[in-house]
Amino acid sequence: MTLLIPSCERVVALLTEYEEGALGPLDWLGVKLHLALCPPCQGFLDTFGRAPALLRRAWDDAPTPVAEHALSGALSALREGHLPQGPRHHPEPGSWTALEPGGDPLLALLLRIHLGYCAGCRSARGEQAAIVLGKDPLAALESHLPAGFRWSWSSLGLGGGQVARLMRTADQGAVLSLAKLQGGRCVPRHDHLGPEVSLLLCGGLQDGPAHLAPGDWIAHDPGHLHAPEADPGGECLALVFLEGGIRFEGWRSLFGVVR
Repeated sequence: MTLLIPSCERVVALLTEYEEGALGPLDWLGVKLHLALCPPCQGFLDTFGRAPALLRRAWDDAPTPVAEHALSGALSALREGHLPQGPRHHPEPGSWTALEPGGDPLLALLLRIHLGYCAGCRSARGEQAAIVLGKDPLAALESHLPAGFRWSWSSLGLGGGQVARLMRTADQGAVLSLAKLQGGRCVPRHDHLGPEVSLLLCGGLQDGPAHLAPGDWIAHDPGHLHAPEADPGGECLALVFLEGGIRFEGWRSLFGVVR
């Protein structure tokens, strides 16, 4: 977030006016810039824009005054920043296919853990697959890792952060890792040779314009440049699914591709 680019919370509060063309020029520009940089808010806007058509299809007859009043109240709450508790960044609709037979086991584990944090997604997807990590996420996570797993932490080029590799796909094309970053520290700026998905387990993380809290999910396409920063005052833990490795900028580029 910068002086010109608003936070995710601010963008959500402005979406109604944005859709109605009622924003002033500075707010309109800030929302446009934020949406260009934030895939989760792009997905939220897409869902937001499709909501009226979906509601019309859900009713055979014209909505009753009671229903219209409820919808008006919900939109007013969004405008005033009264957002639901829990994760605000959710998996993309296509990601959920990983839970189907033959789906990617690494992404499936991330999805199941997100379900453990997110009551809304459990309501939509079912509670049977959810994994609740509780107060000791590392100990709880171990029971879902391959037999004989041992923690081994590496700090190569991570600016004070550490990473432990948990699982790989059978073809070695993707890896699931646990990243640990102390409060106030920043992962050096880097890009990706393949897609990346992160799920925050504890702490807070600023990733470009998106602020992540426990249970939040964020995905980046190949080539995306970023430098996530942990919130001050506490340790941040995140599960990271990565294909193809990462490549640092600056002198750390001497490491080559880090997998």
